[in-house]
Amino acid sequence: MTIYTIVSPHHSLVKNKITEILKTYQITSEDITTYHMQEATIQEALFDVSSASFLAPRKAVLVKAPYFLTGALTKGPEHDIDQLVAYLNNPSAENVLIFHAPYEKLDERKKVVKLLKQKSDFIKIVPPNEFNLIDYAKRELMNDNITANNNIAKTLVTLTKNNIDKLMPELIKIKAYFEDTDGGALTLEILHDLVPTTLEDNIFLLTEALAAKNVKMAYGVFSDLMIQKEEPIKLIVMIANQFRLFKQVQILQAQGKYEKDIATELGVHPYRIKVARGAIKRFKPAELDALLNALAQMDLHIKTGQIEGQLALELFILGL
Repeated sequence: MTIYTIVSPHHSLVKNKITEILKTYQITSEDITTYHMQEATIQEALFDVSSASFLAPRKAVLVKAPYFLTGALTKGPEHDIDQLVAYLNNPSAENVLIFHAPYEKLDERKKVVKLLKQKSDFIKIVPPNEFNLIDYAKRELMNDNITANNNIAKTLVTLTKNNIDKLMPELIKIKAYFEDTDGGALTLEILHDLVPTTLEDNIFLLTEALAAKNVKMAYGVFSDLMIQKEEPIKLIVMIANQFRLFKQVQILQAQGKYEKDIATELGVHPYRIKVARGAIKRFKPAELDALLNALAQMDLHIKTGQIEGQLALELFILGL
């Protein structure tokens, strides 16, 4: 079959699938032409795919954003759908036509969509959900002999906002980092060096390091935050808020409540509750209480001038 229809808004996964299709036909990236349907017509794309390839045995034509396959009212050039129907009934035997519909679904009431389902290799790409992304990341890394435990993989997924399109470039970057060593163990320190982070991300990394009693990692993140001139008092509040969430989840979980119910009660995203549930396994209730109390005392000592903020946080981290 030389016609493919890929339905998915997740561009990284679609890119991988298109690469796989081109490899099947031994078509190089130089022998694929892209037509965006809000700028070009389907007639132009069909003329191209129906024409002989001069420099290679075959070529591919990629039709992007074919909005006429949906029910959306989108402005664009005039597309001759009858010409598309005619091509689908009598396609080129050599050249490959690929539709990338970056939508959740197509309008299956339309004749052309029904025909595409019959005449093309119809591929609907569903990305891993936010919970399966952790296993997905571990498998992808293991393919390059890179090991990542659950906590590291979970941190990577969290830093990439549980988004496959943000995760994929970071996986490529991590694989490139280990290329010269033919694999190795992914650590929090390496993640911190490779993956771009916001202030909230750095607070998450810092609390993860504190929870794991990883002094080197915690001090490294803290040092970066100081270079960025973040206020120690602000950092203490954000760290305390994170550990307070852990404590609240610990209490509600002990009451037999499920993730969804805890998320609703606390008014936070369910994934944050899942992350918190994983983190609190490292703590006994008294240990979380002690941490929160230490942070409160530190805040008081800084505000009353008994100690300078940066020094207080340094001593807190080094005293883990």
